[in-house]
Amino acid sequence: MASPFQKDGGGLALCPYDAELDALLARASADEREHIAAAQRDLRATALDHRLQFDANHAYPVCLRPTLIDADWAAELKLAGERFIRVFDDVLELYRHDDEVRGLYRGYEPVRDYLLAAPGFRPLTRICRFDGLVAPDGRYLILETNTDCPANLFASGMATRLWRSRPNPILAAWGRDVEWVPQPIVETRNLFISEMLDTYRADKGREPSEVRIVNYNGRFTSETDLIIQGFDERGIHCEFIDLRELAPGAGHVTHRGTRIDLVYNKWDLRDLVRCPDAAPYLRAVADGDVVSVNPLACQWLYADKSILALLSDPRFGDHFSPADRQLFQRHVPWTRVVAPGRSISMEGDAVDLCDYLQRNRSRFLLKPTNATWGDGIVIGNKAREEDWRRAVETAASDASYVAQEYIQGHVVHCPDPTTGEITQRIADLNMFIFGGKAVGFLSRANQSPIMSLYKGGAMLPVLVARHPAS
Repeated sequence: MASPFQKDGGGLALCPYDAELDALLARASADEREHIAAAQRDLRATALDHRLQFDANHAYPVCLRPTLIDADWAAELKLAGERFIRVFDDVLELYRHDDEVRGLYRGYEPVRDYLLAAPGFRPLTRICRFDGLVAPDGRYLILETNTDCPANLFASGMATRLWRSRPNPILAAWGRDVEWVPQPIVETRNLFISEMLDTYRADKGREPSEVRIVNYNGRFTSETDLIIQGFDERGIHCEFIDLRELAPGAGHVTHRGTRIDLVYNKWDLRDLVRCPDAAPYLRAVADGDVVSVNPLACQWLYADKSILALLSDPRFGDHFSPADRQLFQRHVPWTRVVAPGRSISMEGDAVDLCDYLQRNRSRFLLKPTNATWGDGIVIGNKAREEDWRRAVETAASDASYVAQEYIQGHVVHCPDPTTGEITQRIADLNMFIFGGKAVGFLSRANQSPIMSLYKGGAMLPVLVARHPAS
């Protein structure tokens, strides 16, 4: 198996093929760089022509350089991701019965009854995208679970299909004839729609006729037009609405007099915890009057970064099997909910948590437990000592932040999605899981450690390659 390795000249490579591509880009001549830049600008123009974009003015930032990973390593990651999906449903039961586990999620007490009223199908998480980095020691570490309303469910596959339809001087110069492993999220158009329908059938035993994408205050609108189009192609009516437009009734939910069968929630989960406007809708979802993807437990418990603290903290280890604990050690970074008191350090010692974070600023970052797009992140090795001290104190005062070990992602050479200029960027590796099964990968690269396509990131198509046996 061609797993990640340290290159002779330093730095991590995901596999030998990816290392070859990176070396090719690093040593490209001026003429080769201009040829690549021109092809990158052509790819961007083609994306705009195909309306593959964030908004009316910005093309989806697909990059000419792919990320290559080994098929055997990809299969190992898929099995791990699928196991995490099953473990998450155990976390719901821990939250139901264990006061100490509930203490990690104190902010959700106002909606506790809603999220505990889970539907009967399993796994509860039908759609998610694990975001991760490959650590210098080769471990793939999950930093975000994205079990609420992840982006790139359509765009990732669309961008990859568009990318492979265009001339690519990088692959041409590389010149290898490689066997690529198909990824369902790329090869199966509207795979997301199929999973939504499968979920409804699993719960109700019939086909839905009315679907709504439920939003609140106009946030998180990406890909809604593609969702509507996908359902329309199946002959199912779908609209994008604000939750205040819904009218819960006795055993049903209606929109302008029409009974709604299935909803997909596109909202900021923080907005609804103490929102009186949301209570009737949340009660209807909890009662099963409408099928929600994902269920509310996924929207709050599983999407909150506190779940990584639960899985990585030894004080909760007895709740899980030895095999699960090994899984967590391999794929979950050291994470703690920031609060005054004692905890277990990365070295395994009992420490005062806030003091430990203050003394080891360069090793950690702080994240709001339930924010998105990289909002609110404070990176210790990029913060002044005084700013870090205040950030730790603030985090400890409301217990809505996690501290996490800082992972330096692997560095790649790739053309800028807009200009085509070849630069070095930090890259991640993300995995889509639909219906409990891993269906493909996405990679992003940015000059900032914050991996967001909304904040200057580039999308690198992921190709899964079969390396010859060594």
